[in-house]
Amino acid sequence: MPTIKDVAKKAGVSISTASYALNHLPNVHPDTRKKVFQAAQELNYYPNGNAKNLKKRKTGNIGVFIYGFSGPIFSDVLEGIRHKLQENNYNIIVSSGKSSTNLLQERQVDGAVIFDAQITDSDLSAYASHGLPLIVLDRKLEGYNIYSSVIENDVLVYNFIKQMIERGYDDFAYISGPLDAFNNNQRYEGFKKALHEKGILKHQYYQGDFTIQAGYEAGRKIIGRKDRPRFVFCANDESAIGLIQALNEANITIPDEIALAGFDNIYLGQYIKPKLTTIGIDHILWGEKVAEAIIKIVSGQTVKKIEKPVGEIYERESC
Repeated sequence: MPTIKDVAKKAGVSISTASYALNHLPNVHPDTRKKVFQAAQELNYYPNGNAKNLKKRKTGNIGVFIYGFSGPIFSDVLEGIRHKLQENNYNIIVSSGKSSTNLLQERQVDGAVIFDAQITDSDLSAYASHGLPLIVLDRKLEGYNIYSSVIENDVLVYNFIKQMIERGYDDFAYISGPLDAFNNNQRYEGFKKALHEKGILKHQYYQGDFTIQAGYEAGRKIIGRKDRPRFVFCANDESAIGLIQALNEANITIPDEIALAGFDNIYLGQYIKPKLTTIGIDHILWGEKVAEAIIKIVSGQTVKKIEKPVGEIYERESC
């Protein structure tokens, strides 16, 4: 593992000058600062955010890194994590974007929970290589100090669509989430597998982004078609709510003319007309279980496996 001494030697400066440069302190010539940063980059060196607490080598902080702060799913998972961490006297640091990567690189948290596909596998593996644990919720990633707790999206959607086919539906559409979203891709795989096994070789596909607006726009496209699908599966509930709005505006009866369902079981789905059939898990409970696991790992206990969140179908009025 490179040290600041190595950086100073490579840059041809004193250790104190290297430290001043890396900590953005004044009185360092710009050319010297550039040399120090270049040396640090070449050596893959990052300042350790725990350096002020070398005796303990613990910050008391757990990082929770998420893609964004909007939407009910993140808030529920965060609430479950927050509750358990604070109950056990840990601080929770919630971050998104570049600052998340910086916190990992500088090792300013004792452990991390990852719900942000924008953080690369290599950054996560580098963090874990320093002996610091992390739990991923949004991908399948294996390695030293890396644990996972992932929704079985493909299995849940597969089982649900099979049930819909058994009820007599044979004309389907799929409203997608972002193409780079792990959950969306897994749900789509389960959807396609169920259709394929039942000999349904075609379906309509509408690109979305997990928002109500995208679901609404997909709904407007569906309305304009002569070959409207009989069943639309939406990659998440917010897309489904947008679709319901579009169909209601066009006086298309749900589920008699078009049936639909979503995924997530958000609260709003129970209060729209018609009430939304969906696949869901208890996201707050999931957050609590993940927090319990990261606390045990950070405190030195052995955790062989983190239980997966259990999903179920909530049948309501939309299909």
